[in-house]
Amino acid sequence: MTATLETSVARSTSDTAVALSGVSKVFGHGSSAVAALDGVDLRVKPGEFVCLLGASGCGKSTLLNLVAGLDSPTAGSIELSTSRPAVMFQEPALMPWLTASRNVELALRFAGVGRADRRRQAGELLELVRLGDVAGKRPHELSGGMRQRVALARSLASTLASGDAPGLLLMDEPFAALDAITRDVLQAELLRVWETTNTAIIFVTHDVREAVRLGQRVVLLSSRPGRVVREWSVDGVTDSVAVLDEINTHLREVISGHAS
Repeated sequence: MTATLETSVARSTSDTAVALSGVSKVFGHGSSAVAALDGVDLRVKPGEFVCLLGASGCGKSTLLNLVAGLDSPTAGSIELSTSRPAVMFQEPALMPWLTASRNVELALRFAGVGRADRRRQAGELLELVRLGDVAGKRPHELSGGMRQRVALARSLASTLASGDAPGLLLMDEPFAALDAITRDVLQAELLRVWETTNTAIIFVTHDVREAVRLGQRVVLLSSRPGRVVREWSVDGVTDSVAVLDEINTHLREVISGHAS
């Protein structure tokens, strides 16, 4: 069954979902200080799908945490057109004692949505991720891929609940722990859900193929401290092999620099 999402989402007149200007982040003080990000400028449009690539430890997850409001930048500014960005991690982090439906409802409850509307919207979102028939099951009764789809529905519930601006979804390698077949299925599902909801997405991955398949734009961060060093527009590319080769070449250079 294909769901029609009835949740009211007003489209902002702003041409920016999130804008980072000169964002830097330093952990610690004095000689023990570690610079994670340095002067990052990044702008994501409403409904745009942007993938972040870079070596391990280059600050990709730190950047997501700053955008999510889980931490504050040391310097620079972050402007959002939505007050409720949602974060989806590698682990689904579902409440094991709650059903799939109640896990989704929990995000809506925190957003102040009334009980009747919570149930309706949770049902719509589970239908959207093709899990309407397992709404009453608990996480241990679901496969790993199903649990991640419940987590996706919950994240969408959180970011769409504000209703006064386009949604913003921050995804930190959400499919990395899954097998190749399940990952391929969920990538296709994510694209379908993204096209349905027009939610802006910042997606962190180490997989260049995943970035090119999913993103409209691929942004490469340098080794620590992370800076934006290259960007590629990959929306509708006809020669994906050439783009993959070019991105892989620059990513290897970044990783080599990180290791030296």
